[in-house]
Amino acid sequence: MRSNPGPVNVPNILSFIRIIGSVAALLVIRDQRYTPAAAWMLILASFLDYFDGWYARKYDQETGFGAHLDPIADKVLVAVTFIVLCDALRLSWFNAFVAVILAREAVMIFYRSFLAMRRGSSMAAGRFGKVKTTVQYLVADSMLFYIFIHPGRIPESNGLIFAGISATALITVDSGLGYMLPACRDGKKRSMIERFLQFVAGFTTREAGDGNL
Repeated sequence: MRSNPGPVNVPNILSFIRIIGSVAALLVIRDQRYTPAAAWMLILASFLDYFDGWYARKYDQETGFGAHLDPIADKVLVAVTFIVLCDALRLSWFNAFVAVILAREAVMIFYRSFLAMRRGSSMAAGRFGKVKTTVQYLVADSMLFYIFIHPGRIPESNGLIFAGISATALITVDSGLGYMLPACRDGKKRSMIERFLQFVAGFTTREAGDGNL
């Protein structure tokens, strides 16, 4: 028999901790005495995202409230982390990419809220949404570690930063389109990148079939 967990459970508490930790890190990271500790707080908060999801599934503590709270905690953490990086790097093109990322996240908050009111239930995170969050954390955590922890300085070359933030922005926007675009012929929601890869895979399969005639 399935349990009926209430809103106060371990995964939801961890989501609140991520929100509180993100805000606390934002407030103290500019003080050089606490900069490395604040960066570690943001990095560890991103790892908590995977732990609370695993815990909720393993111990049957998934709730409607948690399904709504978890993506909000993700977006608060992502917003704080990239704002901190914008302040450290002070690069106009980096700020532009971050603005695109945060705009997408804001749109998705309103979109999720709209669907929740219309359907009476929260929209579950899709595969492309999870990939997007993973990419955001990997890129942001790498920058946090290098700039604030080791070696604790702004990189001399912007090449890797540009590659990381541009790829993150592309995947972030594309994952949002995956939720909003009409479903494919098989009834599944897919992002533009997924649709392109599906087309290429189908085209390659047809070419291979024609070659065997």
